[in-house]
Amino acid sequence: MSRADAWMPLWIGDYLKDTSRLSLSEHGAYLKLLMDSWANGPPSDDDAEICRILGCLPSEWRKIRPKIVRFFLVIDGAWTHKRLEAERAG
Repeated sequence: MSRADAWMPLWIGDYLKDTSRLSLSEHGAYLKLLMDSWANGPPSDDDAEICRILGCLPSEWRKIRPKIVRFFLVIDGAWTHKRLEAERAG
């Protein structure tokens, strides 16, 4: 089992400070995208791919996307997360 498969650092205080205004479904989507990014690298900027990662319908994703997208940057066509990439780099 590789490091990416075994664990991912999650700084609870920082997470809660940054996400206090998210709904339950938004929390789930954000955490699932973080975990998938940690294990598989940044997902492409493709709503259909993100729906597959999240296991949600496009209509569900459209409702929560505006809240989630603010945590990521699109770089070279992929959703990257600054803190996650810093943690991955060690």
